[in-house]
Amino acid sequence: MDAIFALRILMEKYRDGQRELHCVFVDLEKVYDRVPREELWYCMRKSGVAEKYVRVVQDMYERSRTVVRCAVGQTEEFKVEVGLHQGSALSPFLFAIVMDQLSEE
Repeated sequence: MDAIFALRILMEKYRDGQRELHCVFVDLEKVYDRVPREELWYCMRKSGVAEKYVRVVQDMYERSRTVVRCAVGQTEEFKVEVGLHQGSALSPFLFAIVMDQLSEE
């Protein structure tokens, strides 16, 4: 269902019942780049993820390094300290864990 259509139906339903409706728009563009790693570990543990899996993911993220390529060459390798890995099959799952914990708190 189209999100705008769903919102419109919801607004009409609440308006007909003369009830208040509060809506929030959350812009999730580039959200993977902004997930704090310490928050990720906390959310994984709070969600009941086994500690051995938390440590595996931590190890994967602690060792992540990258370079930036541009027209004149590339930068020296540097450590990536925030955000989820782009293109990883695991990233949507990790993001869902963080969002679930944030919505519970």
